[in-house]
Amino acid sequence: MFRSIRWTLFFWYALILLGALGAFGGTLYRKLEVSSAQEVDAELRAHAQAMAGALEFEEGAFELELSSEYVRFFRGSGEDAPYYILWDGRGKVIDRSKPRLEIDRPEGPGTRERGYAREIAIAGPAGSLVLVGRGTHERAARLREFLWQLLGAGGAVLVLALAGGWFLATRALAPIARISEASAAISASDLSRRIDVEGVESELGRLARLLNSTFDRLQEAFERQTRFTADASHELRTPLAILLSHVELALRRERTVEEYREALETGHRAALRMKAVIDGLLTLARADSGKEELQRAPLDLGEVVVETALLLAPQAEARKISVAVAAEKVPIAGDRERLREVVTNLVSNAIRYNRDGGRVDVGLRSEDGAAVLSVADTGVGIPEKDQPHLFERFYRVDKARSRELGGVGLGLAITKWIVEAHGGRISLSSREGEGTTFTVEIPRGPAGTISGPASENG
Repeated sequence: MFRSIRWTLFFWYALILLGALGAFGGTLYRKLEVSSAQEVDAELRAHAQAMAGALEFEEGAFELELSSEYVRFFRGSGEDAPYYILWDGRGKVIDRSKPRLEIDRPEGPGTRERGYAREIAIAGPAGSLVLVGRGTHERAARLREFLWQLLGAGGAVLVLALAGGWFLATRALAPIARISEASAAISASDLSRRIDVEGVESELGRLARLLNSTFDRLQEAFERQTRFTADASHELRTPLAILLSHVELALRRERTVEEYREALETGHRAALRMKAVIDGLLTLARADSGKEELQRAPLDLGEVVVETALLLAPQAEARKISVAVAAEKVPIAGDRERLREVVTNLVSNAIRYNRDGGRVDVGLRSEDGAAVLSVADTGVGIPEKDQPHLFERFYRVDKARSRELGGVGLGLAITKWIVEAHGGRISLSSREGEGTTFTVEIPRGPAGTISGPASENG
């Protein structure tokens, strides 16, 4: 059965409060009961000792001489009137306060309760036994009255305390209601709702702020995913439209061999572009799910850098761009093919977005236990407002020019994932009109197998 936090707290609060009041009231009542009994016992013992002192045994007979005060005291009437009775050593009654008083002789000195009577027996001379007692109806009535007063006061305190506890529980748990309402209102169609944390400074306030922060990240991730889906669709739609239009145009009428060849070449280029987009998406999807593993093995990163730069030399020569490589021999443990992909993406971007006749400087050095790769170009640079987004998927500074140059907008996102999967980091510095420098730092760790998700930003 479902119970709210408020009712659970209230139930335990009421239970503990009831137990505390019961313990306090029971202790107080018991102390009063014992105190009143001790008061009666003290009075009875004083009378019994006085009577034992007044009892004399001479020539085989007992003689009791009571003062007039004691005579009047024991002649009192009423259900709580005091009484006494004396027995000799053989159990024979010597004297009694009333002629018809019949009481069983106790076995010896002591205190006892007999119905509504309390009695004390003490030893007298010559083996005699003196018993003094009185009724306790008045004492019992006073205790009952006190008990009812205690129950009444305890009940009033309990009601007031429960009302206050309910009010405090309602007030303390009010933020939970706001948190629940705000959380329930958040959906895929409206991620902008947030929990109102004004005036909530308790642990619940910190929880609300933490949830708001989580909702911020959720909204950001959802918006990024929406943009990603839209961009991926757009990237695939353009080459697919080109492919379909050229195929339809080729099939509309008979063509020459050269025209068919041109249509096939255009379709092939469009298909290659779609394949590049799909391959990039699959790589990032596997990385996001943690299924893309990188196999570390000992390698010379300098050798990888030089080989990759030589492979890209024709691309640079076509635009009269000079590529200068200064790579030290830096042994590391890493995935050769993935690291080659990092160098390829950075150097090809430096060539692609450079000026004709420009320059690309590729450097590799060992510094503080890490391999440091730098790729600098003399291109137009990247605006400052675009730099924080450069590693996001499908992000382009100049979308039209990037697409014209063959970029699909996933290279830097994949590059960042590869670098971070190796435990490294990538950064950039750029000034418009002067060029851009990318810097990669990869720790020179031991060999092994690693895997990791793609970065949040790309």
